[in-house]
This record gives sequence, C-alpha cells and structure tokens, in this order.
Amino acid sequence: MANSSLEMWLWLLLVMKPHNMKTNFILSKCEYDVETACRQIRDGKLPFLSDDEKRRVEEVRLKSVRELIRLCEENSVHIITFDDEEYPESLRNIENPPIVLFAAGSLAELNSSPTIAAVGTRNISEYGQKVADYICGGLARLGVNIVSGLAVGGDAAAHKACIAAGGRTVGVLGCGILVNYPAENANLKREIVSHGGAVVSELLPNTKSSAGYFNIRNRIISGMSHGTLVLEASERSGSLLTAGHAVEQGREVFCVPPHDIMSPRFSGTAYLIRNGAVSVFSPSDIADAFGMTALDDNSSVGKMIEYSSPDERNRSESLKDKENKEEKEETARKADNAEALEKLSPNEAAVLKLLFEQPSGIDVLVASVGVEYSAMVEILTNLELCGFITLSNDGFYSIV
Repeated sequence: MANSSLEMWLWLLLVMKPHNMKTNFILSKCEYDVETACRQIRDGKLPFLSDDEKRRVEEVRLKSVRELIRLCEENSVHIITFDDEEYPESLRNIENPPIVLFAAGSLAELNSSPTIAAVGTRNISEYGQKVADYICGGLARLGVNIVSGLAVGGDAAAHKACIAAGGRTVGVLGCGILVNYPAENANLKREIVSHGGAVVSELLPNTKSSAGYFNIRNRIISGMSHGTLVLEASERSGSLLTAGHAVEQGREVFCVPPHDIMSPRFSGTAYLIRNGAVSVFSPSDIADAFGMTALDDNSSVGKMIEYSSPDERNRSESLKDKENKEEKEETARKADNAEALEKLSPNEAAVLKLLFEQPSGIDVLVASVGVEYSAMVEILTNLELCGFITLSNDGFYSIV
C-alpha cells in the first residue's frame, strides 16, 4: 500500500480506473478520506467490486505508482488529486467527479474567477468563428476563464479567441495528457499552457483517444464551469451532450441564436433555445448573469466586479447557518456509512453490484439475486437507510 496521500490517490486510480462510479461511491461513504477508502478496498471489505477490480488490488504495487509519478515528472505533468487546493471547486460538486487530474499548466485561477465552457461544432461556420471571437474574446477580457474540449472547429475557436484577448483557457482532453489528439491542435495545446492556461485529462497519461470516452469527458468541461455556452450546433453535435451535462449539474446553458433558422447546421442551437437555454447576443448577456459588467461590449477595455454566483448572491445568512448544520449532520452520517460498508451482507453486496451496472426495479433484483420478495424489501430498506441507494418515481432503485 502506498504511504503518501499522492501515492494513495494514484493507487486508487490504477486499481479502480478513471471515471468509475464505484470509486466516488466508496470515497463518499468514507468522507473522501483516501486512506480509509484504500484500506477498505485492499482488505477485501467491499464485496461488490468486480473480478477485474479485485485482481488489480493484488497486482498494483507501489512500484507502479512511483513509475507513474516519475513519468509525470519527466514530462512536466502536474498531478492534481481530489483533495488538492488546486482542484476546481465547481468540479468537486458534480456526480462522479474525477479523483485525479493530470495537467500541463495551472488550474489555480478556476477557484477565484468565473469560468464558462464554450463548445461548438467541429465544422464551424464563418458566423460561428466570428461569434467565438466576439463572445469568448469579450469574456476573456473581463477575466472569465474559458473551458473547452480542444477539438477542431468550435472548441479550437473558443480557445484561440481567449488567448488572443489575453485570457486564460483550459482544454479538457479526450485522451491522455501525453497523447497529441487531434494532431492539428498540438501547437494550440502549447499556446494554452504558455499563456497561463492549462490542458487536463482524467485519463492515464498515455491513454489513446476513444470515441466512447468523449461524452464522459464532456461532464468535466461543463463541471469545471459555472455555465456552458453553445456557439453553434447541429442536431447531432456533441455540444448538445455537453449542454445536457450542464443541465444535470444545475449549471446555466447559454446559446448563440442561429444565423439561419432553416439551416440544419443550426438545428441544435434552435433546439436548446426552445428548451430554455439563455440566448446570447453579446458578452454582457453572460456577464450580467454572473455579477460582472463590461465598460463597453465593443471595446477591448472591461472590468470585473467581485464575483459571486447567482445562488450565492441570493442566499441569506440564516440559510447558511442551516446548511452548516446539515453539513455537520451529513458528515456524521457518512462516518457511520463508512463502517456500514464493511458490514454489508453478501446479498446487500450483490444488490449494489447490480445497481452499479444499471438502475433496476425490485422484481429484477429479486430474480437476479435469488431471494424472496420480502427479503429483498428488507435489503433495499437497509441500503436506503444507509444512504447507499435511492428509489426514483418510476420505481427503479439506483446508486446515490
């Protein structure tokens, strides 16, 4: 077992693999104490782990962890763990956040300045390019960080507009930090870092790109940000997936109105506007939503007033006190749940293992686990009381 906090986080990552829902489930029940989580996994106290996960518990040694650290050091890759001060605060609060980020450059400014995700189609139009220059450049001059996915087209346009305006931008990769994909954006990656921004990935450094990962990656783009701006999108654009993550994360979605309402290339943005996205005609439309103001939208001069999110501005002191009390109660409950994880019965572990794969109704769980209906009711009740699962309105149980 690793003997430092960094080594333990990396051991956990190598055993559980990136974007594994079980990892955050275990950590949440251990108050995000990585040592406790690693100990429970190592000691075989979590019977809902898969056979591959159990095998990696035996195979991953401190040597592998230190080789990963050395690889990052040799390539100037910064390792940011979930408990690091540099870890983006807004990202901590999403469902299934990355437990480790591999970064070139710095993410420190994300916790002190407003951040907007800006995404768009790969085949961006001249109109979309102009919009990126105007909106993203204007926001950058106000001190807003711009996050995007470093893809060709709209993403690259957002990054370049931010850099040209003297701002900080963050690229979230769909591959490992040491892999150049797409190859045509290799220079852009270097420019982002050299201008004070960062390029990040939750994947191990040499991981090749995979089509199945990009939507998973999109949750990080929206999760790092206080809102998501869609510059241009067709009906099948991946930008709609990023906007969907933003909605699930409780973040605002902004959208540039279509240049041509009859063109299929703008059908995605039209869809978003019909379904409640905020139309954006200038940088000030976004600035106003986040407590900022520009001296002149058409000027390169701007200023940012003290930033606070809309929720923070509307929260009363009495509500803060209530939240503090609830937070303390939640901490105590999680400590109890960490102990409860170790005491799962075989049938309770089997139910959790099934629900990690997909939400299920009680009849399916009864058939899969092979217990009586009354016994399954008792199992589900116990798991609910421990805060491990929840029942939705459609009658399906799922992991909390």
